[in-house]
Amino acid sequence: MKSCKFQTPSVISKQRGAITLAISLSILVLSTLVIFNVSKAILMEQKITNNENRAALAFEAAEAGLTEAITVLQEDASIDLTAVFDTNNDGTGDSNTMTVGTGRVTIAVTDLSGDRTSLRIVAQGFSDDNTATRTITQTMTTINPLPNAPDNPVVTKGSIIISGSATVHNPEGHSTIWSGDDIDLGSNNSTSTEVPDASAAGYPACMDVPMSCSLVQSSSRLLASVDIIENDTSLGTLSDAEFFENFFGLDATTYRSSMVTLETVPASANAAVHLATHEVIWIEGNHTFSGVTIGCTSAVTGNNVCPNANTKPSIVIVNGNATFSGNPHIYGILYVTGDVTAGGNTTVHGALVIGGSATSNTGGSLDIWYNSSILAGTSLAGASTGSAGTWKDF
Repeated sequence: MKSCKFQTPSVISKQRGAITLAISLSILVLSTLVIFNVSKAILMEQKITNNENRAALAFEAAEAGLTEAITVLQEDASIDLTAVFDTNNDGTGDSNTMTVGTGRVTIAVTDLSGDRTSLRIVAQGFSDDNTATRTITQTMTTINPLPNAPDNPVVTKGSIIISGSATVHNPEGHSTIWSGDDIDLGSNNSTSTEVPDASAAGYPACMDVPMSCSLVQSSSRLLASVDIIENDTSLGTLSDAEFFENFFGLDATTYRSSMVTLETVPASANAAVHLATHEVIWIEGNHTFSGVTIGCTSAVTGNNVCPNANTKPSIVIVNGNATFSGNPHIYGILYVTGDVTAGGNTTVHGALVIGGSATSNTGGSLDIWYNSSILAGTSLAGASTGSAGTWKDF
């Protein structure tokens, strides 16, 4: 018979200890793996949250920069496109980068039209650590508030009677005054019109470059030459509404509600319009211009002119009669629905359009310079807005 062997209690205890140790180690390993995975998941979630926060910060910076750029361009349509932000608060743009909270934004503006009436704005926002970036684009358009600019320095539906003195210059063509009624240049020896000198060097090419032609007198109190067109029934028979639409392309009510950027009344108009630049101005009621400068960033006095860099022409519409005193200087187009009475020394660079009649008083002086470049510059005076469907976020 075979003998049976029995394990002693100590051996059994050792085996049980080994099993317990193995189980404990397995539990420890599993616990470690669980803790590691949980920690990894927490870290990943924190990373995702931080990335989302940084992406939101970058987007907010881009959005804020885009809004600020549009506002600046609406306020000053001729600002340097490479420096739209005023970072040192001196009133002048000096940078295309701006701090927004703890982030920053960089702006790039592209002139799509060549005349700044259509601009593409690209705003790239960055988070505080530059790890996140978002970009927003928007096209900004300005509707031309003067789609049919006049070709003459002076256009009037009614008559013109000069009792004082007046000089009408057109360096870009051979017509000066266009009227639907009579024109009387009076008896003042200083009243005349001027057109390009056909015998001067550079003629006729100079007419394509504003203010570059030498001028010669064409009409005077003694002789009305071919540069003056009077009693034109195609002009004189227009209704007031048709006359307005002929230049502005819209009826007066629609134009006033959609295109005007500065509206005022006679009591406060001189203060409101003085040094107004790139504006479409509507003055409701009969008004007297006195010593104001419009369309230039600096006041112009006497026989001085606005420096080219400061010229930012405006459109001025007087819904009523207009009178001049002192020494007003206007750069752009002055449109008067009623009658005009010129007193003092009045200078207009661009064009003068009158829905009624015009009179220059004795002692008054009217000086009109036609300038197509200044008239073209009024295209930036219109209201600007973001083009529908052009906003993109990527």
